[in-house]
Amino acid sequence: MKKKVIALTMAAAMAVTMTACGSGSQGEAPAAQGGAAAGGSAEETVKIRMASTVSSTELESRATGMSAGLMAWIDTVESESGGSIQIDLFADGQLASGTDAIVNGIQTGAFEASHFNTGSWATYTDAFAELNVPYLYSDLDDVHKVLDGEIGAAMKAKLEQDVSGIKALSYIDIGFREVTSSKEIHSVSDMKGLKIRTMDDKLQIACMENMGAAVTSVPITELYSALQTGMVDAQENPLSTIDSQKFYEVNPYCCLTNHSYTSTFVFMNADVYNKLSDNQKAAIEKANEACMTASKKAAEAAEDIYRNTLTEKGMTIYAPTEDEMKEFKEVASACWPQAKELMGEDRYNALMAALGIN
Repeated sequence: MKKKVIALTMAAAMAVTMTACGSGSQGEAPAAQGGAAAGGSAEETVKIRMASTVSSTELESRATGMSAGLMAWIDTVESESGGSIQIDLFADGQLASGTDAIVNGIQTGAFEASHFNTGSWATYTDAFAELNVPYLYSDLDDVHKVLDGEIGAAMKAKLEQDVSGIKALSYIDIGFREVTSSKEIHSVSDMKGLKIRTMDDKLQIACMENMGAAVTSVPITELYSALQTGMVDAQENPLSTIDSQKFYEVNPYCCLTNHSYTSTFVFMNADVYNKLSDNQKAAIEKANEACMTASKKAAEAAEDIYRNTLTEKGMTIYAPTEDEMKEFKEVASACWPQAKELMGEDRYNALMAALGIN
Protein backbone atom coordinates (compact mmCIF):
# COMPACT_ATOMS: atom_id res chain seq x y z
CA MET A 1 0.00 0.00 0.00
CA LYS A 2 1.36 3.41 -0.98
CA LYS A 3 0.24 5.89 1.65
CA LYS A 4 -0.10 9.46 0.46
CA VAL A 5 1.26 12.10 2.81
CA ILE A 6 -1.20 14.92 3.33
CA ALA A 7 0.14 18.39 2.58
CA LEU A 8 -2.28 21.08 3.73
CA THR A 9 -2.01 24.46 5.40
CA MET A 10 -2.35 24.51 9.18
CA ALA A 11 -5.82 26.01 9.00
CA ALA A 12 -7.06 23.46 6.51
CA ALA A 13 -5.50 20.59 8.42
CA MET A 14 -7.13 21.57 11.69
CA ALA A 15 -10.47 21.96 9.92
CA VAL A 16 -10.49 18.39 8.62
CA THR A 17 -13.38 16.50 10.16
CA MET A 18 -12.28 13.35 11.95
CA THR A 19 -14.13 10.91 14.12
CA ALA A 20 -11.49 9.70 16.58
CA CYS A 21 -10.72 12.09 19.39
CA GLY A 22 -9.53 11.82 22.96
CA SER A 23 -9.19 14.40 25.71
CA GLY A 24 -6.69 13.32 28.36
CA SER A 25 -8.38 10.64 30.42
CA GLN A 26 -11.86 11.88 29.45
CA GLY A 27 -11.73 11.40 25.66
CA GLU A 28 -14.78 10.40 23.62
CA ALA A 29 -14.87 7.07 21.87
CA PRO A 30 -14.04 7.11 18.15
CA ALA A 31 -17.20 7.19 16.07
CA ALA A 32 -18.43 4.16 14.16
CA GLN A 33 -18.47 4.42 10.38
CA GLY A 34 -18.84 0.82 9.31
CA GLY A 35 -16.15 -1.36 7.80
CA ALA A 36 -14.78 -4.82 8.49
CA ALA A 37 -11.76 -6.19 10.27
CA ALA A 38 -9.33 -8.62 8.68
CA GLY A 39 -11.19 -11.46 10.33
CA GLY A 40 -14.45 -10.44 8.65
CA SER A 41 -16.33 -9.22 11.74
CA ALA A 42 -17.92 -5.78 11.74
CA GLU A 43 -15.68 -3.09 13.20
CA GLU A 44 -16.05 0.56 14.04
CA THR A 45 -13.99 2.57 11.58
CA VAL A 46 -11.54 4.76 13.43
CA LYS A 47 -9.92 7.71 11.71
CA ILE A 48 -6.63 8.86 13.19
CA ARG A 49 -4.80 12.10 12.52
CA MET A 50 -1.04 11.64 12.83
CA ALA A 51 1.14 14.72 13.42
CA SER A 52 4.68 14.57 12.04
CA THR A 53 7.46 17.16 12.00
CA VAL A 54 9.26 15.22 9.25
CA SER A 55 9.14 16.66 5.74
CA SER A 56 6.69 15.18 3.27
CA THR A 57 9.60 14.68 0.87
CA GLU A 58 11.48 12.47 3.33
CA LEU A 59 8.38 10.49 4.29
CA GLU A 60 7.42 9.76 0.70
CA SER A 61 10.99 8.65 -0.10
CA ARG A 62 10.92 5.87 2.52
CA ALA A 63 14.72 6.00 2.30
CA THR A 64 15.53 6.82 5.92
CA GLY A 65 14.99 4.84 9.10
CA MET A 66 12.45 7.45 10.14
CA SER A 67 10.40 7.43 6.94
CA ALA A 68 10.65 3.68 6.29
CA GLY A 69 9.59 2.84 9.84
CA LEU A 70 6.71 5.28 10.10
CA MET A 71 5.26 4.49 6.70
CA ALA A 72 5.55 0.74 7.36
CA TRP A 73 3.65 1.29 10.62
CA ILE A 74 0.86 3.16 8.86
CA ASP A 75 0.59 0.70 5.98
CA THR A 76 0.48 -2.29 8.34
CA VAL A 77 -2.12 -0.76 10.67
CA GLU A 78 -4.43 -0.08 7.76
CA SER A 79 -3.95 -3.42 6.00
CA GLU A 80 -4.03 -5.63 9.11
CA SER A 81 -7.13 -3.86 10.43
CA GLY A 82 -8.90 -4.51 7.13
CA GLY A 83 -9.23 -0.77 6.67
CA SER A 84 -11.09 -0.28 9.94
CA ILE A 85 -8.29 2.02 11.09
CA GLN A 86 -7.64 4.86 8.67
CA ILE A 87 -4.68 7.17 9.21
CA ASP A 88 -4.21 10.65 7.78
CA LEU A 89 -0.58 11.69 8.04
CA PHE A 90 0.12 15.42 8.29
CA ALA A 91 3.80 16.14 7.59
CA ASP A 92 6.02 19.23 7.91
CA GLY A 93 4.83 20.16 11.40
CA GLN A 94 1.39 21.16 10.11
CA LEU A 95 -0.49 20.06 13.22
CA ALA A 96 2.21 20.72 15.82
CA SER A 97 5.95 21.16 16.28
CA GLY A 98 7.98 21.10 19.47
CA THR A 99 7.59 18.78 22.43
CA ASP A 100 4.90 20.70 24.30
CA ALA A 101 2.68 21.17 21.26
CA ILE A 102 2.89 17.52 20.27
CA VAL A 103 2.37 16.10 23.76
CA ASN A 104 -0.47 18.52 24.53
CA GLY A 105 -2.05 17.81 21.15
CA ILE A 106 -2.18 14.10 21.94
CA GLN A 107 -3.43 14.62 25.48
CA THR A 108 -6.22 17.03 24.48
CA GLY A 109 -7.31 15.13 21.39
CA ALA A 110 -6.30 17.82 18.88
CA PHE A 111 -4.93 14.82 16.98
CA GLU A 112 -4.72 11.15 17.87
CA ALA A 113 -1.19 9.97 17.04
CA SER A 114 2.32 11.24 16.51
CA HIS A 115 5.97 10.27 16.78
CA PHE A 116 8.69 12.08 18.66
CA ASN A 117 12.38 11.80 19.44
CA THR A 118 13.10 9.95 22.67
CA GLY A 119 15.69 12.58 23.58
CA SER A 120 13.12 15.36 23.63
CA TRP A 121 10.98 14.04 26.51
CA ALA A 122 13.27 15.06 29.36
CA THR A 123 11.02 17.86 30.63
CA TYR A 124 8.22 15.28 31.05
CA THR A 125 10.00 12.09 32.07
CA ASP A 126 13.40 10.42 32.40
CA ALA A 127 11.97 7.27 30.81
CA PHE A 128 14.41 7.35 27.90
CA ALA A 129 17.57 8.28 29.78
CA GLU A 130 19.08 4.94 28.74
CA LEU A 131 19.15 6.09 25.11
CA ASN A 132 20.76 9.46 25.83
CA VAL A 133 23.97 8.34 27.53
CA PRO A 134 26.78 9.60 25.25
CA TYR A 135 29.17 7.12 23.65
CA LEU A 136 27.41 4.12 25.12
CA TYR A 137 26.32 2.50 21.83
CA SER A 138 28.76 1.51 19.12
CA ASP A 139 26.33 0.15 16.52
CA LEU A 140 22.70 -0.78 15.83
CA ASP A 141 23.13 -4.20 17.42
CA ASP A 142 23.99 -2.50 20.71
CA VAL A 143 20.95 -0.25 20.37
CA HIS A 144 18.62 -3.18 19.82
CA LYS A 145 19.97 -5.09 22.81
CA VAL A 146 18.15 -2.35 24.70
CA LEU A 147 15.15 -1.55 22.48
CA ASP A 148 14.09 -5.14 21.80
CA GLY A 149 14.30 -6.39 25.36
CA GLU A 150 13.03 -5.75 28.86
CA ILE A 151 14.67 -2.33 29.07
CA GLY A 152 12.89 -1.11 25.93
CA ALA A 153 9.54 -2.31 27.29
CA ALA A 154 10.24 -0.72 30.68
CA MET A 155 11.04 2.64 29.08
CA LYS A 156 7.68 2.71 27.32
CA ALA A 157 5.88 1.68 30.51
CA LYS A 158 7.58 4.46 32.46
CA LEU A 159 6.57 7.02 29.85
CA GLU A 160 2.93 5.96 30.19
CA GLN A 161 3.24 6.15 33.97
CA ASP A 162 4.81 9.63 33.96
CA VAL A 163 2.82 11.28 31.17
CA SER A 164 -0.97 10.90 31.33
CA GLY A 165 -3.01 10.07 28.27
CA ILE A 166 -0.13 8.55 26.27
CA LYS A 167 0.06 5.04 24.77
CA ALA A 168 3.62 4.18 23.66
CA LEU A 169 3.80 1.95 20.59
CA SER A 170 6.87 1.36 18.42
CA TYR A 171 10.49 2.52 18.41
CA ILE A 172 11.95 3.83 15.15
CA ASP A 173 15.69 3.84 14.35
CA ILE A 174 17.06 7.08 12.94
CA GLY A 175 20.85 7.01 13.29
CA PHE A 176 23.91 8.18 15.19
CA ARG A 177 24.11 11.90 15.85
CA GLU A 178 26.82 14.06 14.28
CA VAL A 179 27.80 17.70 14.78
CA THR A 180 27.46 20.27 12.01
CA SER A 181 28.88 23.76 12.30
CA SER A 182 29.73 27.01 10.57
CA LYS A 183 33.41 26.16 11.12
CA GLU A 184 35.51 23.02 10.88
CA ILE A 185 35.55 20.73 13.91
CA HIS A 186 38.22 18.06 14.25
CA SER A 187 38.72 17.74 18.00
CA VAL A 188 37.29 18.61 21.41
CA SER A 189 39.23 21.88 21.46
CA ASP A 190 37.26 23.03 18.40
CA MET A 191 34.02 22.70 20.38
CA LYS A 192 34.96 25.29 23.00
CA GLY A 193 32.67 28.33 22.97
CA LEU A 194 30.56 26.94 20.13
CA LYS A 195 26.88 27.93 20.36
CA ILE A 196 25.18 24.60 19.69
CA ARG A 197 21.58 23.45 19.60
CA THR A 198 20.85 20.10 21.21
CA MET A 199 17.73 18.31 22.33
CA ASP A 200 16.38 19.50 25.67
CA ASP A 201 17.84 16.58 27.62
CA LYS A 202 20.15 16.72 30.65
CA LEU A 203 22.58 14.10 29.38
CA GLN A 204 22.73 15.49 25.85
CA ILE A 205 23.36 18.96 27.25
CA ALA A 206 25.98 17.69 29.70
CA CYS A 207 27.79 15.91 26.87
CA MET A 208 28.20 19.13 24.88
CA GLU A 209 28.95 21.31 27.89
CA ASN A 210 31.71 18.91 28.94
CA MET A 211 33.27 19.62 25.55
CA GLY A 212 33.10 23.36 26.22
CA ALA A 213 30.16 24.23 23.97
CA ALA A 214 27.37 26.66 24.94
CA VAL A 215 24.06 24.82 24.61
CA THR A 216 20.69 26.26 23.61
CA SER A 217 17.33 24.70 22.79
CA VAL A 218 15.56 25.44 19.51
CA PRO A 219 12.59 23.54 17.99
CA ILE A 220 13.76 21.66 14.93
CA THR A 221 11.23 23.52 12.76
CA GLU A 222 13.04 26.77 13.67
CA LEU A 223 16.58 25.41 13.59
CA TYR A 224 17.42 26.21 9.95
CA SER A 225 16.59 29.88 10.55
CA ALA A 226 18.54 29.92 13.82
CA LEU A 227 21.63 28.58 12.03
CA GLN A 228 21.14 30.96 9.11
CA THR A 229 20.97 34.05 11.32
CA GLY A 230 23.80 33.00 13.63
CA MET A 231 21.56 32.59 16.66
CA VAL A 232 23.40 29.27 16.97
CA ASP A 233 26.64 28.16 15.31
CA ALA A 234 26.09 24.45 15.31
CA GLN A 235 23.65 21.59 15.84
CA GLU A 236 23.73 17.80 16.16
CA ASN A 237 21.51 15.32 14.34
CA PRO A 238 21.71 12.12 12.29
CA LEU A 239 22.93 12.49 8.71
CA SER A 240 19.48 11.77 7.27
CA THR A 241 18.01 14.67 9.26
CA ILE A 242 20.89 16.96 8.28
CA ASP A 243 20.02 16.20 4.66
CA SER A 244 16.23 16.37 4.88
CA GLN A 245 16.30 19.65 6.85
CA LYS A 246 18.94 21.09 4.46
CA PHE A 247 21.24 22.06 7.31
CA TYR A 248 24.17 21.66 4.90
CA GLU A 249 23.08 24.97 3.33
CA VAL A 250 23.72 26.92 6.56
CA ASN A 251 26.26 24.64 8.28
CA PRO A 252 28.82 23.55 5.64
CA TYR A 253 30.96 21.44 8.00
CA CYS A 254 30.15 18.10 9.64
CA CYS A 255 32.19 16.13 12.16
CA LEU A 256 31.31 12.46 12.56
CA THR A 257 31.30 12.46 16.37
CA ASN A 258 28.82 9.55 16.69
CA HIS A 259 28.19 10.81 20.23
CA SER A 260 24.73 9.32 20.73
CA TYR A 261 22.06 7.34 18.96
CA THR A 262 18.68 8.72 17.99
CA SER A 263 15.48 6.77 18.25
CA THR A 264 11.99 8.11 17.98
CA PHE A 265 8.78 6.23 18.63
CA VAL A 266 5.15 6.18 17.64
CA PHE A 267 2.57 6.97 20.29
CA MET A 268 -1.12 7.80 20.45
CA ASN A 269 -3.90 9.02 22.70
CA ALA A 270 -4.45 6.33 25.35
CA ASP A 271 -8.24 6.72 25.33
CA VAL A 272 -8.39 6.17 21.59
CA TYR A 273 -6.15 3.10 21.86
CA ASN A 274 -8.12 1.62 24.77
CA LYS A 275 -11.39 1.89 22.83
CA LEU A 276 -10.07 -0.08 19.87
CA SER A 277 -11.31 -3.63 19.33
CA ASP A 278 -9.04 -6.60 20.03
CA ASN A 279 -8.55 -7.08 16.28
CA GLN A 280 -7.54 -3.45 15.86
CA LYS A 281 -5.09 -3.65 18.75
CA ALA A 282 -3.62 -6.80 17.19
CA ALA A 283 -3.15 -4.86 13.95
CA ILE A 284 -1.22 -2.20 15.84
CA GLU A 285 1.01 -4.84 17.45
CA LYS A 286 1.86 -6.22 13.99
CA ALA A 287 2.50 -2.67 12.82
CA ASN A 288 4.89 -2.10 15.73
CA GLU A 289 6.96 -5.10 14.62
CA ALA A 290 6.90 -4.05 10.96
CA CYS A 291 7.95 -0.54 11.92
CA MET A 292 11.01 -1.63 13.89
CA THR A 293 12.13 -4.06 11.19
CA ALA A 294 11.79 -1.53 8.37
CA SER A 295 13.44 1.32 10.26
CA LYS A 296 16.45 -0.77 11.34
CA LYS A 297 17.05 -2.00 7.81
CA ALA A 298 16.78 1.50 6.33
CA ALA A 299 18.93 3.10 9.05
CA GLU A 300 21.72 0.56 8.45
CA ALA A 301 21.74 1.34 4.73
CA ALA A 302 21.42 5.10 5.09
CA GLU A 303 24.76 6.02 6.71
CA ASP A 304 27.00 5.62 3.65
CA ILE A 305 24.30 6.92 1.34
CA TYR A 306 23.94 10.17 3.25
CA ARG A 307 27.66 10.71 3.63
CA ASN A 308 27.94 10.60 -0.16
CA THR A 309 24.79 12.67 -0.68
CA LEU A 310 25.88 15.44 1.69
CA THR A 311 29.38 15.52 0.20
CA GLU A 312 27.88 15.91 -3.27
CA LYS A 313 25.83 18.83 -1.97
CA GLY A 314 28.97 20.62 -0.87
CA MET A 315 29.27 19.66 2.80
CA THR A 316 32.74 18.97 4.16
CA ILE A 317 32.57 15.82 6.29
CA TYR A 318 35.39 14.99 8.69
CA ALA A 319 35.96 11.63 10.38
CA PRO A 320 38.02 12.09 13.57
CA THR A 321 41.21 10.09 13.93
CA GLU A 322 41.36 7.31 16.50
CA ASP A 323 43.06 9.61 19.02
CA GLU A 324 40.59 12.45 18.39
CA MET A 325 37.64 10.11 18.82
CA LYS A 326 39.14 8.73 22.02
CA GLU A 327 39.28 12.27 23.42
CA PHE A 328 35.66 12.95 22.42
CA LYS A 329 34.59 9.79 24.24
CA GLU A 330 36.63 10.47 27.37
CA VAL A 331 35.36 14.02 27.76
CA ALA A 332 31.71 13.20 26.99
CA SER A 333 31.58 10.05 29.13
CA ALA A 334 32.40 12.15 32.18
CA CYS A 335 28.62 12.59 32.48
CA TRP A 336 28.00 8.84 32.95
CA PRO A 337 27.86 9.27 36.75
CA GLN A 338 25.14 11.87 36.10
CA ALA A 339 23.28 9.23 34.09
CA LYS A 340 23.55 6.81 37.00
CA GLU A 341 22.16 9.42 39.38
CA LEU A 342 19.33 10.27 36.99
CA MET A 343 18.28 6.68 36.36
CA GLY A 344 19.04 5.20 39.75
CA GLU A 345 21.53 2.43 40.41
CA ASP A 346 19.24 -0.46 39.44
CA ARG A 347 18.32 0.96 36.03
CA TYR A 348 21.89 2.01 35.33
CA ASN A 349 23.35 -1.36 36.27
CA ALA A 350 20.73 -3.20 34.18
CA LEU A 351 21.65 -1.05 31.18
CA MET A 352 25.35 -1.69 31.54
CA ALA A 353 24.73 -5.42 31.98
CA ALA A 354 22.59 -5.54 28.82
CA LEU A 355 25.47 -3.97 26.87
CA GLY A 356 28.15 -6.10 28.51
CA ILE A 357 29.88 -3.10 30.12
CA ASN A 358 31.52 -3.58 33.51
